[in-house]
Amino acid sequence: MVIVRAPVRISFGGGGTDLPAYYRRYGGLVVSAAIDRYAYVVARRPVDGGVHLASANYGRWEHHPPGRRPPLTGPLALPRAAVAWFAEAGLLAEGVDLFVASEVPPGTGLGSSSAVAVALTQALSAYAGLPLAPGAAAEIACGLEIDRLGMPIGKQDQYASAFGRLNVIEFAADGVRVQPLGLPGDVAAALAARLLLFSTGRTRHAARLLAQQRADTETRPATIAALHRLKALAAAMAEALTAHDLDRFGCLLDRAWQAKQRVSRRVSTPEIDRWYAAAREAGALGGKITGAGGGGFLLLYCPPRRQGELRAALAALGLRELRFAFDHDGARLIADPEATGSPIAGTAHFAGRGGACRMEHRPVWHSGSAGGDKPPDRSHSG
Repeated sequence: MVIVRAPVRISFGGGGTDLPAYYRRYGGLVVSAAIDRYAYVVARRPVDGGVHLASANYGRWEHHPPGRRPPLTGPLALPRAAVAWFAEAGLLAEGVDLFVASEVPPGTGLGSSSAVAVALTQALSAYAGLPLAPGAAAEIACGLEIDRLGMPIGKQDQYASAFGRLNVIEFAADGVRVQPLGLPGDVAAALAARLLLFSTGRTRHAARLLAQQRADTETRPATIAALHRLKALAAAMAEALTAHDLDRFGCLLDRAWQAKQRVSRRVSTPEIDRWYAAAREAGALGGKITGAGGGGFLLLYCPPRRQGELRAALAALGLRELRFAFDHDGARLIADPEATGSPIAGTAHFAGRGGACRMEHRPVWHSGSAGGDKPPDRSHSG
């Protein structure tokens, strides 16, 4: 039996510049951190050679006999797509029994679906005896969500989940660069102590927001200008953190949130505006709605001396706090009878119907597109 966990993330700045419509023309840049809330996938050998899928979050279970390919639709479309990828690579000849669960429900802006995609990729590769390096796992996860399932999302969530830590992630037409910020332990702890996360109790469909943003990025100059601004602010955030100027980072969060709202009118709502104004009045220097916007979690930066006031103000408005710490491991193998170590690393070689495929982890730069690391999909369309 193999068990893998993969963290969700909080994105500080640059969200939207990781969409292909933007980064293929201008290059994207995101500053984000993985946190200690996880998606889990358990993979084990089935008794009948078929495929068994179970999801705790959706309360769904299904069985597919050997040789049957389930359609890539419905709540379990993502695990179905992952199983199809590995089956086409010739790595699931004996079938698989998969169980999927996440500490964070979908639609909350913390990248939970991408964490599930990364956990699925790493669990199935470890189950097949070919553990993947973080960059390769992130690219396959991107391919599952973006290419196979046709989700109009970016690539930051998969890389944040696969690598863990606090990173600057750069996106270009020829690859993705992951650069750890490398903050000293005391600085990272001070940053974590100043960040607070509150559930708004509102879920949202990020795909709709991002599909509109993708269209606007191709046709609307104002959207492109706003994304340029967000990228510049993300770079300034990285500089502030590297200089250990945490309060400046908090103020940049506010400026980025104002700029984010120029990307789309759907990013915020009157209710979110009211919550954010109350947080600012209670001492927050800056903040944002996580993910594409419209709901999910409210992330705030607040000096310790004002946090009691801030928590009281938001509790009075019905928002609930989610305590968290930074994750430093990324996707991690936490149970495998044959494993020699817990962190997943190494190089995997696949020989699927499309021929041999080599995926390597390069410490800083990972080359390739989301679609280039998978065997040809002749059975399904995304």
